[in-house]
Parts: sequence; C-alpha cells; structure tokens
Amino acid sequence: MPGHSDAKAAPAGNGDSASASREGALTLDQIKLNIGDPIQLQFQTGNEETRCFVSLIGYLEGKGIIVTNPIIDGNLMLVREGQHFVARFFSGKSAYAFSTSARRVTSAPYPHLHLEYPKEVRGLVVRAAPRSRINIICHATGEDGRGHACSARDISIGGALIAAGLKIGAVGTPLTLKFRIKIGEDEHTLTLPCTIRSLNAARATAEDKPSHLHGLSFEGMSSQDKLVISALLYQNVISAQEAEL
Repeated sequence: MPGHSDAKAAPAGNGDSASASREGALTLDQIKLNIGDPIQLQFQTGNEETRCFVSLIGYLEGKGIIVTNPIIDGNLMLVREGQHFVARFFSGKSAYAFSTSARRVTSAPYPHLHLEYPKEVRGLVVRAAPRSRINIICHATGEDGRGHACSARDISIGGALIAAGLKIGAVGTPLTLKFRIKIGEDEHTLTLPCTIRSLNAARATAEDKPSHLHGLSFEGMSSQDKLVISALLYQNVISAQEAEL
C-alpha cells in the first residue's frame, strides 16, 4: 500500500478559528492507509463508551481489515464477534471515520481482529487546523530547562495557545508541552515538542491575573498524537459533524 507524508498544519495563535470541510464519501482504498497506522475504535462496553487505539495490520479491498487487538490498562480487551464500532483515523490533513464490526476475533498466531470492510468512509479535510476552545492545565519546559505552569486556551492539530504567568521564551525558541486530554472516559497524556511562534500580553480581568500568551506550533507529532487531538476536535468543536460520520 503506497504511503504519503503528513502535511504540516498552521500553528495556533490569536486569530480566528480556521476552517474545515468535508471530503464526502470515499472508499478506504482511495485513502491509502499504511501498515502500522493507528486507528481509534469507539464502542459500547455495558453502559459505557470506550475508545481505544489499535494498529493497522492490513486490508483487502472489499473483503476486510485486520487490526491488532485493543489493549486497556495493559490487558487485552475482550471483543465479541459481531460487535459494532466507529473507527476513526488521521491521514495527511484529514480526519476520517467509518462504521464497522468485528467479523473474527482470534489469538493465533497473535491477538488480532478481522473487521468488516466499510462501504464508505467519511472524511473531514483540515485545511488549516480547526481549533477547539479549551482550558487544560499544562506543564511547559523551556529551552533553559525551567518548568512553567500554564494553561492551554485553544488547541489544533498544528499547535496551541497557552497562557503563563511569565514569558517562557522568545519567538522561535523550542519548548516541551505536557498535558492530558480526556476523550470520552479515557485520558491520554501527550508530551509534545513545540516552537514558540508568537508572544502577546493578555490583559488582566476581574477573574484572571495578567498573563503572557504563547502561540505554539507542534513539531514532529506522531500519527497517534494527531489522532488524539483530532478526536478532541471531534468531541469539542465539531460534535454535530461527528454525529453524521
């Protein structure tokens, strides 16, 4: 299966949220997934909704998809044959979703799932990294090794806007940002290398102290990190569109 390189999204800053548009219905073969790409599966376990990541082993057009068995807290998750999922993944500059079910669950020669091949895949083109307005507590480590408590005001696949009591670094300098994202009932801890792209002083309000706003771009993100943030965008920003996927 041929691959392609990810395009770098624009960094988050102080401007307006960027746009996204639908690709419409595609076939899985048109998207050209690569072996090892992460896929998020969302399904019901009892009364709870569970989201977990698996890796693509392979697929045969019109026949089926093979993925690794999901693992929760270090243990293989029990998956029933016939169980339905919503599968989501990120490729290039687009987020995709499709409905599927487990056709075969097997442990030989290793635990893996055979999923139903989707009739269609719905795609959302991220033209310039749509942002989600958030308030997530973060920890930033500057180029000098000093740690700073901060909060993320918005986030995109390409970057984030963080507020800190002190200036963490100059424009163009690197830092590392660590934070947790909750997707459904699951928490994901991300540690991302970043570059400061903009600096602005935020005015104090009756509720907030004066702070420095840092527009960051994420550098060298893994496909799984992109998928986690993409899931957050689905959850917080485009939930109405997610319901249609």
